[in-house]
Amino acid sequence: MVTLVKQESYKLVKRSSLFVFWFGLTLFQVAIAVYLLTHPNASNPSSLFINSFYAPVLIVFYMLALTSTQLSSELQYGTLKSLLYRRYSSSKILASKWVTLLLCTLVLYASSLIMSLCLAITVFNGKIDLVAKGIKGQQVWQIWLMNNISSFLTLIFILSFVCLLATLFENSTPAIIIGLSTYFIVSIFNQLMFMMIKQHEWIKWNPVNMMNLGNQLQNAELSKLTRLPLSQISLGYLIYAAAFLALSLVVFKYRNER
Repeated sequence: MVTLVKQESYKLVKRSSLFVFWFGLTLFQVAIAVYLLTHPNASNPSSLFINSFYAPVLIVFYMLALTSTQLSSELQYGTLKSLLYRRYSSSKILASKWVTLLLCTLVLYASSLIMSLCLAITVFNGKIDLVAKGIKGQQVWQIWLMNNISSFLTLIFILSFVCLLATLFENSTPAIIIGLSTYFIVSIFNQLMFMMIKQHEWIKWNPVNMMNLGNQLQNAELSKLTRLPLSQISLGYLIYAAAFLALSLVVFKYRNER
């Protein structure tokens, strides 16, 4: 298993697109910071910092694309068969890809966090007070950290779903489209879903509602809208994510053992 993770990590690092994206992500954060310096009325520096200069948005797009192409590229270049011929089980192959994707996501988020801190301390020195009180008495750095954790949890949930889609389709395009659609559905239609939950409480158990876990960690009052306490929404999050991954394993084994 460790060997497979190392191999998957090596293949990922060898992709020039990863470093191009990482460089572009850093450049994007710097560009946002510079724009705010030249247009101080465009936004609030603390608000941009809390959102990590919008880096999580780009990370979502990249990771959805990367996840959906992980298997399709293996099939395209025939490298998946070589792994199966070497008597690695399907479960280990797929699990190694999951672990690699998780590590990649963690690294990208860590990179964006470090860059955000650097920009806050250097470019916006004195304009962003990290210990200033914000929402509900939380300090700015706490809000920033929780906001990124929320974004990370939402992305991981979507990636588990995209992993399932990637095993169902040989082409990565449907997985990318559905994954992005799911992400924007949560962002745009959350209020509509809350209204539906208010009318029909059983709807609260739908997987889209579980994606509000990160937001509910930030704001406990959200439980009044999700109609789920933190313990239940956390459990639902884990069950759905595990179910998506388990189903992807079943499909993956079926397609490769025929």
